[in-house]
Amino acid sequence: MGAAKRLEKEELVTVSFRKENQHVTDAELRERFKKLYQAMLLGNNFHSKVKIIFNTETGQQEVYTTIWATTDKFVVLKGGMTIPVYAISDVILD
Repeated sequence: MGAAKRLEKEELVTVSFRKENQHVTDAELRERFKKLYQAMLLGNNFHSKVKIIFNTETGQQEVYTTIWATTDKFVVLKGGMTIPVYAISDVILD
């Protein structure tokens, strides 16, 4: 698989999200939510950005941005953009 295409968060409105491979274990899902929560704390307390890698209908893409809120269904980014949690394949904390 090639490298993920980098998008600006404002471009997320043009994306059709695709569900990630359904072979994610419960442990992997817990780890993903843990990273999302940590990223949210970094964003709210230090305005730190993280890299979010996610799946779309056209392939894997990434955005480097601040996470303001995390729910069980969506991640809310700075500027009000959202990414569905089911589409996220990884979160990379700096």
